[in-house]
Amino acid sequence: MGKKANRNQAQALVEFAIALPILILLVAGVLELGRGYSYAVATSDAARDGARAAAGKTATTNGPGIPAMCDVIKADLVAVSSSVSCATQVAHAPPFVAGTDYSAPAGGQVVVVVYCGASANCTGSVSTLTQSEVDVSVYYGFNDLNLLGGLVTISGSSKTTTSW
Repeated sequence: MGKKANRNQAQALVEFAIALPILILLVAGVLELGRGYSYAVATSDAARDGARAAAGKTATTNGPGIPAMCDVIKADLVAVSSSVSCATQVAHAPPFVAGTDYSAPAGGQVVVVVYCGASANCTGSVSTLTQSEVDVSVYYGFNDLNLLGGLVTISGSSKTTTSW
């Protein structure tokens, strides 16, 4: 009985050694997916708040403009990144094209792109701004997880466009 028990224990140990790297990769992947979802929520909130701020106009007041909108977005993303490039203004409605309309963000960077409809800087005359379209896109690039000494790198990006 002793030899058979030792053989069973050795077999279990070998099976565990084979399965362990796969389990570690699965757990790391799940953690990274959770982190990616967190980034998606943060960029979505920032884009929505930025569009709301830029469109913060009534029939008698102008919107606060792009600098104020950028301050709102930076405050929303302070926990995600301190490197926020804000804002690239484009002359057409989305979709915005990386490399043409804006520079794609590297890992840990945020790029904000805005279209202000008929307004320049989202603060034009009141009559121009009422019923005007404002589109804010927030792009966040992440490159956080290096597994197996850098042999496996999990990277990605989060993009959100909000229209107001």
